[in-house]
Amino acid sequence: MAKARKSPVHRPGLVLDADQAEILTEIATLVSYSGGFTYTRDMMALNKWIANMSTPVTRRACLAQAAAREAIR
Repeated sequence: MAKARKSPVHRPGLVLDADQAEILTEIATLVSYSGGFTYTRDMMALNKWIANMSTPVTRRACLAQAAAREAIR
């Protein structure tokens, strides 16, 4: 069964500068087309910055959903 596409979500305050956009593109490429890699400090900083735009409740819900999804495999 195919998953329904989610509607785009507006993230207030998520405006990337050119360096951040390049780093995020690199992360997405590595995640999509690599068998494994290590994040750089810049990558981790950008990931944390984006994640911290969500509330703690939203972050916990995201982690719980991912944990449940991974436990199924």
